[in-house]
Amino acid sequence: SCSTRIPQQPRVSPPEPTHTPPKKMSETPAARCNCNVDVAKLMKYGSLSCGLGIMFAGLSVCLNVFNAFHVPLMVFGFSSILFGALIAQTAYPIKFLVKWFPFVMPYKGRGCFMIYVGLGLFYDPFGFIEIIGIFTVALGILFLLVSCGAVKDPHAPAPTSSPNVKVPEGAQPASQV
Repeated sequence: SCSTRIPQQPRVSPPEPTHTPPKKMSETPAARCNCNVDVAKLMKYGSLSCGLGIMFAGLSVCLNVFNAFHVPLMVFGFSSILFGALIAQTAYPIKFLVKWFPFVMPYKGRGCFMIYVGLGLFYDPFGFIEIIGIFTVALGILFLLVSCGAVKDPHAPAPTSSPNVKVPEGAQPASQV
């Protein structure tokens, strides 16, 4: 009988890695640099700059002599000035405007209003006003995302509860029972 024995190959260990293993999170440059972004401050000054930009855009539409007898553009210009002022005042609230327009103070209302006003700026061929519209819509979306809980909203209404119902501390909600 023909029995040939197949020689066994010697086991070769895998080559040593030539790259360095990933560093721990505390050793990365982003962790070493103190790059904290204050999102609430960014949104505060972002709404101020978008509001001032919208006011400037509305003023430029109103002061354009070619729009003098075009009533819809004049209405758009004056409403842009008012809406821009309403958005800009959210950075430094004015009591009178907060009293009569309370929907722009919580982040959800401010985000929806900024998206509404920002989309209204897309009426012309692409230019300065549309760039302000893009930033306003983007900031409005950021306000809506933040209203989901990423940053504490100082203007959100306090949660209401019925005064007659006493819930003991540590009790589970009925949905988890």
